[in-house]
Amino acid sequence: MELIIDVYTEGKRWGELMGCKNVSDLNELVKSGKIRELIRVNEALHEKRFSQIADMICERGARTVMIAGPSSSGKTTSANRLATQLRAHGKLPILISLDDYYIDRDKITPNGDGKLDLEHINTIDRKLFSEQLSALLSGSEVKFPRFDFKSGKRELSGNMLRISENSVIIVEGIHALNPLLLPDDLDKDFVFKVYVSPLLPLDLDNRNRIAASLLRLLRRTVRDFETRGASVQRTLAMWDSVRRGEEKWIFPFQGNADVIFNSSTLYELAVLKKHIFPILLSVQPSDEYYSEVRNIVNFLNHINEADVDDEIPPTSIVREFIGGNSFYR
Repeated sequence: MELIIDVYTEGKRWGELMGCKNVSDLNELVKSGKIRELIRVNEALHEKRFSQIADMICERGARTVMIAGPSSSGKTTSANRLATQLRAHGKLPILISLDDYYIDRDKITPNGDGKLDLEHINTIDRKLFSEQLSALLSGSEVKFPRFDFKSGKRELSGNMLRISENSVIIVEGIHALNPLLLPDDLDKDFVFKVYVSPLLPLDLDNRNRIAASLLRLLRRTVRDFETRGASVQRTLAMWDSVRRGEEKWIFPFQGNADVIFNSSTLYELAVLKKHIFPILLSVQPSDEYYSEVRNIVNFLNHINEADVDDEIPPTSIVREFIGGNSFYR
């Protein structure tokens, strides 16, 4: 908890320095065009922080980096940007997604309501992951799995890998900070743990904060629609289950982190509005999720839309949600 408070306090300080403490300030920056400078400074701060974390990893001599965080926190982009910084240290980063260790969907036991709890740690083949991580660190060659989300099944990717002396394994996934994943004989001193979360330090006004969960829902809605062809209704239908899974399997382990990375940006609400508003306005009053959609619309009515996508770099965490992220090409 102390780490989170420190990170949030730092974010508030930077908001004050950049003249963006609340939505009113953000709207003024949109109207004046100064939001472009805000984007450049915010992205520079992210890059500086990734550089600092890479320094910490190298000083520790860590061979494995575990990156966790709740849904739509920007874990994948964070893993890739951290890998870039480690390359600048002469390291050879190896990226592993825990998603590829999912058990075949037809082998998961449904809940009492007949639905699958895809947030549960038992959906991950922990035994296979632990064995492969141990094998890699001991110098053996490993053939990685790949999970096909369309078929709901895992297969061998054919990618064989043996790490070198300069390699750093970066593991990314919602369960990455859960100690059940790591081999019992692994020297924990050589594991560096990163928790990623968008701790938005922007207030709606002087009395109301903006919840990080709302920002993540906006991010996920845009990403699901833009890159996965999913409707806003589908995203909202899954959101309660996602949140319950986070409460049980992610938040309890954030205290295990060596460092917390605040993946929020002060400018993104104005950018996300451009992408999400047309999606929300298409939902009709007869729809079962209409009231939830209207609550989001009412919130976004306080925010000025910004058409500044061209200013956002291709490696930005925001690009993970609006598209154009160079790590996915």
